[in-house]
Amino acid sequence: MGNVKRSAGERIFDAVNLTFLTLFAFICLYPFIYILALSFNDGVDAMKGGVYFLPRQFTLDNYQTIFKDKRLLNSLGVTVFRTVAGTVLGVICNTLYAYAISKPDLPYRKVLNWLIVIPMYFGSSLIPYYIICQHLHLINNIWVYVIPWAVTPFHIMLLRIAVKELPPSLEESAELDGASYPVIFIQIILPLIVPAIATVALLSGLFHWNDWFDGTVMTNKSTLWPLQTLLLNIIQGADMSSFMKTGHTLRKVSITTESVKMAMLVFTVLPIFMIYPFAQKYFIRGMMVGSVKE
Repeated sequence: MGNVKRSAGERIFDAVNLTFLTLFAFICLYPFIYILALSFNDGVDAMKGGVYFLPRQFTLDNYQTIFKDKRLLNSLGVTVFRTVAGTVLGVICNTLYAYAISKPDLPYRKVLNWLIVIPMYFGSSLIPYYIICQHLHLINNIWVYVIPWAVTPFHIMLLRIAVKELPPSLEESAELDGASYPVIFIQIILPLIVPAIATVALLSGLFHWNDWFDGTVMTNKSTLWPLQTLLLNIIQGADMSSFMKTGHTLRKVSITTESVKMAMLVFTVLPIFMIYPFAQKYFIRGMMVGSVKE
């Protein structure tokens, strides 16, 4: 097989395919490279243009400026809390719900199924959502980022498919040995659906880390803003005064509004770039659940 010669058409196809994929990858990555270069470049120097791949006048003053503002660390704490708490609570609630509705003998199973199917196609508007959160005393409360998103229909359906694909004989043999539903769920089901759980955890974590809407609508306290809401206000220029109080020349290197924005963008996006490569294999396996029937 190693001595089989490839035809000219196959070699041309491989070359075109490699060129296209390389170009596509570059187009996807270049905006991040550009932002990274600007974040490490002197702000006044960057205004001249010509900074595309590497900083022309390297400086850390843009990052020093954003870290001098206490709101950044406060928003980071809010974001980390909502991401960890929201992901853990979401995985627990969605997994339990999915396992429960996978049982044919569950009382009111059809009703519980419809409660998941309907929201997947018909979402509520902002006003009912706000009123519900208001009655639950979640407005201006950090738990508004966690509790309303504890159950997600798409995640439940993904986990339910993973549970339904397991051989029924596994649970049947455990039941014959006297195992209860909690024991079966913890010792048998959970270890076998780890890819689906990891996928749900990754999707939930990405949502909580990247969400800015709840921080904009559900609270009027800047101390409860997550990173993305703070970043939104900075990009819109509505909240730059606090950052630019330190905008004087530092070691003969100047900062600008745009350079501080670039540094803030990098700081906000970097954790996702660090986590995603390690979770990618579980994400792909989890998303493929139910796609192949034998």
